[in-house]
Amino acid sequence: MLFEASAQESASLYYLPGISQASLENPAIQNQSGKLVIGMPFLSGISGQWNSSVPLNALFSKGFSYSFHRLYDSLDEKGQIQASAGATMFYGSLTHNEYFFSFSVSERAFSEGIFDREIVRVIRDGTQEFFGSNENLGNATFHLTHYRELATGVSKEIWKGFNVGIRPKILFGKFHFTGEDLNFSVETNPNPEQLLLQTEGNFVLAGPLEHVRDSIYKSSSFWADFSPGDYFFQARNLGVAFDVGAIFKPDKFSEISLSLADAGIIGFRHKTYDSEFTRPAIYRPQNFYQSYDPDENNYLEPREAIIAFGDSVSYVIDVNETRRRNFSVLPMKINIAGKYIFSEKLTAGFHNQFKNYKLEALNLFSVFATATLHPKFVFYGSLALLNTQNIFPGFGASYTSNWLQIYFTSNNILGIIQPLASKQLNLSFGVNFLFDTQ
Repeated sequence: MLFEASAQESASLYYLPGISQASLENPAIQNQSGKLVIGMPFLSGISGQWNSSVPLNALFSKGFSYSFHRLYDSLDEKGQIQASAGATMFYGSLTHNEYFFSFSVSERAFSEGIFDREIVRVIRDGTQEFFGSNENLGNATFHLTHYRELATGVSKEIWKGFNVGIRPKILFGKFHFTGEDLNFSVETNPNPEQLLLQTEGNFVLAGPLEHVRDSIYKSSSFWADFSPGDYFFQARNLGVAFDVGAIFKPDKFSEISLSLADAGIIGFRHKTYDSEFTRPAIYRPQNFYQSYDPDENNYLEPREAIIAFGDSVSYVIDVNETRRRNFSVLPMKINIAGKYIFSEKLTAGFHNQFKNYKLEALNLFSVFATATLHPKFVFYGSLALLNTQNIFPGFGASYTSNWLQIYFTSNNILGIIQPLASKQLNLSFGVNFLFDTQ
């Protein structure tokens, strides 16, 4: 399975003027409030995105009941899931003497995955159905990275109508998993009667974990091994990244912007393990099971079957501490946007984001219009085209008083109305406190 951080995360904040967190996508954007902005801890910027080849209700339905039959029937030859999330623990920004300064601490994660759908058949049907056959089920690839981001930005109007900004970042890797081209197959051994569920390949695992090897049962286990630095800023598994941007305003009505965001890399070596599948999981006639008919013999619920297989992984892998640094490259984003102010209450424009993933690049093109219905309320509507294939209606709003600001954006409002039926879901939310500096 290939998980990817996909499409846009918080770039739609560009549509709402006056939201300082828009500088997270383009550091050349300046605080228009003229005040010191302090984000509410953990609520100053929350973003999440889900993009998959099937909707969530292909597996889950009402009441969180699930069906792997429905999932299998909904999948193409290959299944894809892409996801990302972020939470800003602290955000602050201030304009002073033509300079705009920002500072933030964020928790961020992205994942990507692709898998052959025949792998789902083992979960759907159980091992009993495969006895007597020899079959290659296909490959799967997984990537997941979680890190903490410490960033500080500065921008300045270098000449009239032209702003530039840069935002360097220090990254603290917290968790990383990568397994590429893991191959799954089943093989029948007639003498003695056995079904071998074979996984070929290796994976890298990094995190606050300790590897424990049982020499008697020849099993490998991972136990939680936290230290104070895991909760704060530990100078291990470090990375660097930067954002850079520019904004050009040829006149007081129009604006063109360009930015490069999340150009960076993280290196994992501390508490990092190389693991290789060296033995098959063995099922004998007395522990064959089927997962499709609860009324028949040897039934094992698919969820329990997955747990049982997960327990068996300890016995079929060899684990060693890594001797090399494993790198995780951030999904880099290139943003190009333009807008025109038709009146004090109406603005319209376009935005294009190209995001470079490890396996597949995505492009999201949007047109939008922003309306100021009241000095305190701003709304926008948008239409977004993802990879020239899917069109989504978006919506966003912000409320700004003398001391408080609340904002919400999504590039797929239908995904919020029916999240389980959506293949794409994206949203951002935040709360800011505003302080006068005069």
